[in-house]
Amino acid sequence: RGHEGWADRRQMLRTLLASGETLRLEEPGRRDYDADPWEAGALSGNFGGGNVNTAYVGYALNEHLSVEVAASQVLGRASNSVLGTVGLVHTIRPDWRIAPFVGLGTGVVSIKPKATIVSVVDRTEQVAFIGGGVKVYLSRRFVFRADYRSYVIFTEREENEERNEWKVGFAFFF
Repeated sequence: RGHEGWADRRQMLRTLLASGETLRLEEPGRRDYDADPWEAGALSGNFGGGNVNTAYVGYALNEHLSVEVAASQVLGRASNSVLGTVGLVHTIRPDWRIAPFVGLGTGVVSIKPKATIVSVVDRTEQVAFIGGGVKVYLSRRFVFRADYRSYVIFTEREENEERNEWKVGFAFFF
């Protein structure tokens, strides 16, 4: 009748067409929600026994692959650290509401020991990581994220160090 307006999706699905069939609508996929390729978020958790807080920004190259840059602060008992990383994230099923992902990357960690008895030297080391997790799409632009990463810290000593990291947090698309 020439009128325009909004209708609830559930009501639209009950609409009968002239042929007598019900109206069919495709379910919106993840790409319908995040048409903008940028993602930013904050996470908090545990890094090798210390508390870690992370902020990150990601750019989606396509619906499966994105590049992420992150900065983290680790507050531990024996030392404090600042960690900067860059990595690739592959979302295995971007069309699922709970979307699993895997990632790998590299970075640099600056470690500042808290020793009071002996004089210790601050050190900066290269790191590499592999990990995975899930993104849970809560709304159009809001995501809950849970991550696990396994790090190798390349040292100048005979043995490299290994650390595990668990984090949870929230992100949004823009």
